Amino acid sequence: MKDRVFRILPPLLPLLILSALILAESTQDTPRFSARVDQIVVYAAVYDSEGQLVTGLTQEEFALFEDKIEQEVTSFTQTEVPSTIGIVLDSSGSMRNKMSMVEDALDLFLSQNNPQNELFLIRFDDEVELEEDFTRETEDVRDAIANVIVKGGTALYDAIYLSVDKAQSGLEPKKVAVVFTDGEDKDSYYSHEELIEKIREVDTQVFVVAFLDRDLSEDKGFFGIFKSQRQRVEHEITEIAEYTGGKAYFPEKVEELNGIFQSIAHELKNQYRLAYISSNPKRDGQWRRIDLRVEDARERGLKVRSKRGYYAPKGS
Repeated sequence: MKDRVFRILPPLLPLLILSALILAESTQDTPRFSARVDQIVVYAAVYDSEGQLVTGLTQEEFALFEDKIEQEVTSFTQTEVPSTIGIVLDSSGSMRNKMSMVEDALDLFLSQNNPQNELFLIRFDDEVELEEDFTRETEDVRDAIANVIVKGGTALYDAIYLSVDKAQSGLEPKKVAVVFTDGEDKDSYYSHEELIEKIREVDTQVFVVAFLDRDLSEDKGFFGIFKSQRQRVEHEITEIAEYTGGKAYFPEKVEELNGIFQSIAHELKNQYRLAYISSNPKRDGQWRRIDLRVEDARERGLKVRSKRGYYAPKGS
C-alpha cells in the first residue's frame, strides 16, 4: 500500500507547486499582519465636522495612550485589511414590512465587500440561529438572507453576544459585526451588562443599525425626570457600539438604510490600523483604557473613534 501511494504522488507535485504560485501571486498585494501575543491592535476612524471620513493622516498626527501613559506605535497603516464580518439580521415579526428594503441595503453592503473577507450570517427573533457559516462567497450570504423567515420576538443582546463570540474563531485578523434591528431587546438570556462585559473581553467592532419605534413609552426616572424608553434603548445600543470602536445608527426612515450600510462599508475599507506593545508588563488580567488622539483635533474639527480598551492577559 505504501508503494502505491508514493507512485501516485510524484505526478501531482507540479500541479501542487503551480497552485501554490498562483495563490501567492493573487494575495501578494493584500496586507497580512502576523500578530504577536503581546501586541495590541487598534482600528480607528477619523471624521471631520461634516461627518465625512478623513483619510491620509500620518502616524505622527496620532498619539496613543494606555491608562494615560503614551505608548510607542510600532505599526501604522491605512490599507484595507481582510476581515471576518458577521452580518446579524433581525427576523422578528415586526420586520415583515421592512425586510425587502433591508435586503436591498445589505445587498449594497455586500456589493462592496472585499472578496478576501470571511463572512457569516446570524438571524434572530426570540431565538438566535447561525444561518450561514464562514464563507467568502457573498452569494451564499445573499441566498441565506433571502430565505430568512420573519416571525417571533427580539433577542438582540443574545444575537450580538453570539456574533462577537463567533467572530473570534474566524481566520482574518480584523473582526466585525454589522447588526440590524427594528426593535428593543425583549427576549434575550444575556443582560445588557453581561453583553458589555463580553464585548470588553473580545476584540470585535460592532456596528448597529437600529430602526426604532418612535412611540416607545416614557419612563419616570430620578427626581421626576422623564426619560423616554426610546432614549434609554438608544443609549444602551450606543454604549455597545462605542465600546468596540464601532458606531450606532438610528435612521428615521427605511429609505436611509442604503446610505448607512454604504457608509459602514466605506469606513471598514478606510480605517487606520495602529499597533503597539504595552509599556505595562503586568499580566494581571485588568482592564486597560485606550485613548487615541489626533493632533489639534479640536481646532481641526476632527473626531477619532476607536475601541475603549482591552483586558490584559493573565498569567506568566
